[in-house]
Amino acid sequence: MEYLDILLERLVSATGIGYQGDIQIVIKQELDRISIAGKIEGDGSVTGYHPGTDKTGIMIACHSDEIGFIVNRIDNSGRIFFSEIGGSDARILPGQEVVVHGQETIRGYIGAKPPHLLTADEAQKVVPINKLFIDTGLNAESVRANCQIGDCITFYSPYRKLSADLRTSKALDNRVGVACGIMVMNELVNVHHKTNIYFVATSQEEFTGLGAKIQSFRLPVDYNIVIDVTFGDHPELKEHEGFVLGSGPVIGRGPTVPDKLARILVETAHGLDIPYQFELSTRSTGTDADFIAFNRSGIPSCIVTIPVRNMHSPAEIVSLKDIERAIRLITGFIRNLESEIS
Repeated sequence: MEYLDILLERLVSATGIGYQGDIQIVIKQELDRISIAGKIEGDGSVTGYHPGTDKTGIMIACHSDEIGFIVNRIDNSGRIFFSEIGGSDARILPGQEVVVHGQETIRGYIGAKPPHLLTADEAQKVVPINKLFIDTGLNAESVRANCQIGDCITFYSPYRKLSADLRTSKALDNRVGVACGIMVMNELVNVHHKTNIYFVATSQEEFTGLGAKIQSFRLPVDYNIVIDVTFGDHPELKEHEGFVLGSGPVIGRGPTVPDKLARILVETAHGLDIPYQFELSTRSTGTDADFIAFNRSGIPSCIVTIPVRNMHSPAEIVSLKDIERAIRLITGFIRNLESEIS
């Protein structure tokens, strides 16, 4: 758990919105550390490869980008106005501390009109993002000298340990999946396996699916497993809508996931005594599987997710036990899949 803690903190401390940020460099460094030659691709994905003894290819896909914002205007008082990238929750934004990634990073706070000055109608509504702004405490000249239209903005939310194995931070969606994928590669790198394993930290899942589309088309893969996060438990969610932290990884079921792959995941979980949960997706899965499964002539895809509370916020919460169980599940799944297709 100690290595997982260190790895996850490094990943969430990095930035990755669109083509901006240093997350690709951090992922490459971590792959190199486990003797997997990491490569930053043109679309912003990071790939790694470990050869097997036959021609079958398995892709481990985990998106590396995070939600955030982008500078769209700087007014004459130095206030920074912004647009969202990826689906943030406007209800929680006023008062949040953020980082503007210009030539240098600038910290600031999201401001809004004081509640005392709201009209009766405004007081009943969520403040729209186009009415919010970032106050850095700098004048317009200083702000414009350091940042410009198009620079990205992220939440400022350092990695923190909560009670027991719970951790909180920004960007656990989906640095949790990236950490899981890297550690699966670490498990496989020193053991004999038949299939060629392709690790892909995909780019832009939060808004375009760019990396999943390009890399699943380019790489010679026959099967795919997506590692992502899903909704953690919440008092207002029904049992099938949110999943209890610490109760194990979540196996995706639905028309996008072939029964064969779901069955192997379940059998692997039972064989390794790993608790698991089910999530049903009747249409879109909301993951990179939606792009990969329908690419080329079709790439059979399955999904393992890890519950995260407060998704798309600066205070996402995850259980390290769930990540560790997901690592064991996916590593065992790959071995069992190899046995079935050999």
